[in-house]
Amino acid sequence: MGRLRRPPLALAAVIAVATLACGGGSGDDESETGSPDREEEAAPATLLDPDGFAAEIARPEAFVVNVHIPYEGEIDGTDVHIPFDEIAGDDRLPADKDAELVLYCKTGRMSMTAAETLVGDGYTNLYDLRGGMVAWEAAGKELVHRQ
Repeated sequence: MGRLRRPPLALAAVIAVATLACGGGSGDDESETGSPDREEEAAPATLLDPDGFAAEIARPEAFVVNVHIPYEGEIDGTDVHIPFDEIAGDDRLPADKDAELVLYCKTGRMSMTAAETLVGDGYTNLYDLRGGMVAWEAAGKELVHRQ
């Protein structure tokens, strides 16, 4: 019988990178030590759990933006729906770059991309719902459908 051959080193490196990119490295919330993930440390927006998000959007100065496409409902209190990939320079956003912008989408990916875009546009006070509408509903909170 022939010997088993190990995959080339380049293939092993590709597999390792793909595993980490797909979330195989650590959990979404916190590591076992209780410290935030590196992704959260570098996040362009402050990540909030559903209860923290609910408290933030209750503040009168918060401007709440649903960035998910396609539209699949929204959290009550949303000010505007702007697709994440069209948010740059949208005239519905506050002119004040220090305004509290509170973003969400279905799972958190589109809102994080929108937050990165907004940071590039000069916005400085961004919040994001960790886990998006999926986490919101899992916490027993409801979505409304207006479209």
